Amino acid sequence: MFMVDYVNFSVEELLSAVKNGDDDACAALIKRYAPLVDSAVSGSLLLMQDATRADEEELRQEALIKLYQSALRYDSEQAEVSFGLYAKICIKNRMISLVRRHNGAPASLEEESLDPFATAVGSDPSEALLRMEHEQELNDRIRSSLSPLEYEVYELYADGEKAAAIADTLGVTVKAVENALYRLRGKLQKLISP
Repeated sequence: MFMVDYVNFSVEELLSAVKNGDDDACAALIKRYAPLVDSAVSGSLLLMQDATRADEEELRQEALIKLYQSALRYDSEQAEVSFGLYAKICIKNRMISLVRRHNGAPASLEEESLDPFATAVGSDPSEALLRMEHEQELNDRIRSSLSPLEYEVYELYADGEKAAAIADTLGVTVKAVENALYRLRGKLQKLISP
């Protein structure tokens, strides 16, 4: 059987193979982005209170899942954000959610919307499902109304990041982040206004 050598594949070629269900390409992608995963896991462990080996394994598994999901969702046609940056942001956001949950912080809106039945005791699951659908619809409307940069800034800002940290993460100037925040505030205001 012929073995494909993925070492010389470009990121776009690897992503295409992953999207076509090539498990070996997925393994190569994971190997290529192992430093990113390791960095996200080690940084998150430092923020976790009383972290155990099991917590480290959970973080690693979640980071790998998020890397794979990023590969499947990444739009290679757009040129504004590289796959590496896209994956880094996706993994970082997931790590933040896991650290917050571990440390006892209330679940974020995104985490709550993942499980339609994660509601207070005595509440109606159908209400939770309707709420989840409404949240997803709102998120879809927000995503479609913002540019890719604005949406990335929006996600990081919603996670509590300051403009300087967002600029550093995205590799843009602080002024570009501030401009994106200004534009997205206006767009969001129009979305939620009656």
